[in-house]
Amino acid sequence: MKISISPNANKNALKSHAWVGLAVSVLMYWVCFSGALSVFSQELLRWEQPHVADNLDYSPATIQAAYEQFLTMQGGSAEGDIVVRLPTQDLPRARISADGEVWNIAPDGSLSEPSSTPITDLIVDLHVALHLPEDTGMMIVSMLGAMLSALIISGIIAHRRIFKDAFRLRTGNNEQLTQGDLHNRMSVWGLPFHLMIALTGVYFGLASFLTSFYADALYAGNKMDLFADIYGSSIQVEAQPQIANIAGALTELDRIAPNTQPIFVTLENATRDSQYILLSSQHMDKLIYAEQYRFDSHGNYINKVGYSDGKAGQQAIFSVYRIHFGHFGPEAMKIFFGLMGFALTIISVTGINLWLAKRQKQDILNQLWVGIVWGTPIAMVIAAIASLLFGLATKPVFWVILTAVLVGALRQQVLVKTHLGLLKMLTILLVILPVTHAVVHYPDVMVLNSLVIDVAFVVFAACVWRYRDSRIRKGWLS
Repeated sequence: MKISISPNANKNALKSHAWVGLAVSVLMYWVCFSGALSVFSQELLRWEQPHVADNLDYSPATIQAAYEQFLTMQGGSAEGDIVVRLPTQDLPRARISADGEVWNIAPDGSLSEPSSTPITDLIVDLHVALHLPEDTGMMIVSMLGAMLSALIISGIIAHRRIFKDAFRLRTGNNEQLTQGDLHNRMSVWGLPFHLMIALTGVYFGLASFLTSFYADALYAGNKMDLFADIYGSSIQVEAQPQIANIAGALTELDRIAPNTQPIFVTLENATRDSQYILLSSQHMDKLIYAEQYRFDSHGNYINKVGYSDGKAGQQAIFSVYRIHFGHFGPEAMKIFFGLMGFALTIISVTGINLWLAKRQKQDILNQLWVGIVWGTPIAMVIAAIASLLFGLATKPVFWVILTAVLVGALRQQVLVKTHLGLLKMLTILLVILPVTHAVVHYPDVMVLNSLVIDVAFVVFAACVWRYRDSRIRKGWLS
């Protein structure tokens, strides 16, 4: 298949593809790499606290008991909403949170201990907001999604033989040809997935901007009317009891929607006279994240918002999260999303590698790029080890280590030695991390989820070492 595109359009597309890629290279790499890991955030959360037993069994009474104990700990009031995360197959443990505090709920309804997941938070927050203030970070990440869409489209236009050469992968000693083929082949093979990730990523940070735009264009500037169409009309309740009857609401939900999976209990306007209960429950035959059923604080059913049987656009909006992270279908779907996320990371890296190779010289840019690419996972792993051993905050450690790696790369001067040295360091650290985790959490680590993740780190270490060995065999040190 050969796409008919004029040489001039092809040339312009190639230039724009290169410049857009260069402009966002580092941020795009961070978002893609952390995004691939974030697909497994629920598994990592359980890995961080393996001593918290997985348990799918709960009763409305145990959730009520946990809520009342938490409310007592908070002095009988809360500044914001109180949220209970109910156990499900993908995250089989219950948690309750409010005012920045998160506690695990034991099977008997007692609060066992605070939920502490600094390693998972490090990864997810880098993907969602680049460790910046949430609103600013999400806006930048959404802009990166828009630029990724532009890169995908310009890449198709720029490479007129991209589909004809879809299965061409040269793996000889010409590193530039190998990198080029890897970049183009992965781009073609994952094209629908990458475009879907880019477009859904745009939505998260630009939702507030789009809300204002659509309100002005279609609702004469009235945002409340727009919110009513999308999120459901607001409800008004008065003189509600301070302690809500969550148990009664959960029991009633089982009667109203027996074939759904409850995942969240939210106390809106918690501890106020206008408080009400919002039960989010998944309809397993739909992609929407959840339908929301509303109850007063006595546990009496009021209505549902209507995502499950609403307009197509409304259902699409509430399907974005699950589609973006692959949290639907069998467990194999999540693995597929993770692999495709890593493929997108490789595409980001090889694109810059190609640009650097075409310069036909090595300077500070080459050193910095190698430092970013391999320093990022090194910094993540060291931050994780420091958290496991000493309880250090992961984000400061991550940025300090990454800065140190970049300084070291600049001082080394010899690119090959920098590259091979970082690969060796990452290999060793990827072995130390699961060993540290096993020692710190033994014997609780002897559960399937933790064992699988620890083995995965060792497998990644073997892959990095094999890649390093292949570079040496190709004569990098000759």
